[in-house]
Amino acid sequence: MSIPEVLTTEIAKAIGTKSTKFQISLRKPLDFQSNNLYDILGDGLHFIAKEYTQPDELTIAPLRECNSLQLLSSLNIAPRPVFFEPTIGPIVVYEYMEGEMWDRRPVSTSDLSKLIDVWLKINLVPADWASRGLERSLQVTEQEFHQRLESYNNWSSAEFRPGKRVAEVCMQLLENRHATIKELSEHTPILCFCRADPRFANVIQRPNGQLGLIDWEDSGLRDPAKEVADVLTHPNQEDLVSWEEWQVFIEPYMSVRSKLDTEITRRMHPYLAVFPLFWLTILLRRGVRLASTGQLADWTINGITGGLRLRRYLARALAWPSMEYENILDELGSFEFFPE
Repeated sequence: MSIPEVLTTEIAKAIGTKSTKFQISLRKPLDFQSNNLYDILGDGLHFIAKEYTQPDELTIAPLRECNSLQLLSSLNIAPRPVFFEPTIGPIVVYEYMEGEMWDRRPVSTSDLSKLIDVWLKINLVPADWASRGLERSLQVTEQEFHQRLESYNNWSSAEFRPGKRVAEVCMQLLENRHATIKELSEHTPILCFCRADPRFANVIQRPNGQLGLIDWEDSGLRDPAKEVADVLTHPNQEDLVSWEEWQVFIEPYMSVRSKLDTEITRRMHPYLAVFPLFWLTILLRRGVRLASTGQLADWTINGITGGLRLRRYLARALAWPSMEYENILDELGSFEFFPE
């Protein structure tokens, strides 16, 4: 029996109907999507089946997703789980959530206010498992930054000499941030349940005006200060909301969380130095891979050309602790990361 047949049979058992009433089809993947999503339709019902395909996501990720959906089911902010049986495969099935994905559209202050309420509810969910990456120390993260920049430096030395200038600036920047990363690693955060993948593509504007969130495979206990810095700098939306506009979200959220965690703001700002470096090095690594396989032409990252997205992250990293990076971005206009 194929996976689609198994899915329709097991879903039918779970909801008490006939499997012959369902049809299954693969959805077109979004940027950065690391799994397969299937629409399962029939008998007036609509489900989503998520199939995990990455080697490091075959066991823990579906379990995190299923556990999260079960804990959140009473809050009406996540899809209702329908089926998960590890022996059949790394697949979680849940009800389709009606609405419009935020993704790349600008959001209003009203939208951001609604997001605060959802996040605060999530933080109170009594989860007892770690989010993805919680076990990775900041020292290890810093070493990974070095390794990616060394790889880019070696590639640019051999393949694209203008990139040497970029590599030198990035490596000096990382050295300058060592003390900040070390200081941040010495904090002991108060962990709480978090999304751990706060891209706008996972936010659903529902027909009733409320917000829902999908894609919970990375969720678990996390530092909420890291979560805030993550949502501000994710490539899905870092260019859509200004620092001033984000205050509608940051100030009320921090006001509530600081009553439980007095150090949250002191951790959040150093994380705003770390995340631009994270995305800068991740995207440099991706660019090298694309260039090495002849796939660099027309490279875009969430609707923006690869070169501009990289310059934005470098400008953010160089400007920190200031959030005003536009002047630096203008100065980086001549920087070439890859052949264009």
